[in-house]
Amino acid sequence: MFFELSKLLRFFVVSPVSWMLILLVTFYFEKHKKVKYTLLGVAAGVFVVFTNNPLVDYVQYRMARQYAACAAVPAGKHYRVAIVMGGFGHMNEETGQLVYEEDRADRLWEAVRLYKAGIADRVLITGDATSIVQEDGSTTAGLFLAYMEQMGVPREAFILEQRATNTRQNAVNTCEILSQMGISDRDCLLITSATHMERSAKCFAKVGLRPDVMAVNILECPSRLNHRAFYPDWGAALEWEIVMNEWIGDIAYRIMGYV
Repeated sequence: MFFELSKLLRFFVVSPVSWMLILLVTFYFEKHKKVKYTLLGVAAGVFVVFTNNPLVDYVQYRMARQYAACAAVPAGKHYRVAIVMGGFGHMNEETGQLVYEEDRADRLWEAVRLYKAGIADRVLITGDATSIVQEDGSTTAGLFLAYMEQMGVPREAFILEQRATNTRQNAVNTCEILSQMGISDRDCLLITSATHMERSAKCFAKVGLRPDVMAVNILECPSRLNHRAFYPDWGAALEWEIVMNEWIGDIAYRIMGYV
């Protein structure tokens, strides 16, 4: 229920595209002339602000900069498990290929890199659509493992947590798996996007896990801007959804006592 509610709220509350549509539809049906022009002006303002790439890039840079030092594993460090937060992709059942989501592919591939380098013994993936068990009992875990095998990573390298649908459940279910395997959090490395790391680390700490962390997808501060950088881009509006989803998620998790 919490998962479905969060998805619904994301569509209506954190989507600038939805805001613009609501404003324009209201503008169309509004009869009062002054109100109509106010709505149109607000819609134009939302469009200008939330299709601005340098602005959203700078906000994400500010959110993630505290984890810039966590982009690499300390020399000589070794982990029994690299924990990868889900949300990086899903399997195309017709082609058997992995389809990536919202610039999150590096969550998986950095963990694979560490495995191949002998820095991590295994990769635990928690709550990703590539392997999660759906309500009807189906899963594409077999397709995912076959795909990774073709990429030179054996099936045995992976531990799949297949039930989590949010960050809280990622932490709880991972804690259960590690406890069953007798693996300490000191032997684990948590990998996720830099903008998602703070909430993830706090959720894991709440259930008693304090692994080392490795942030990926760390954005640089926008620089060397020219006029083309300020051209409206709908992709920026989608990036704002990710940012505001994290902000609202942080607030909701505090209220729920998850962090």
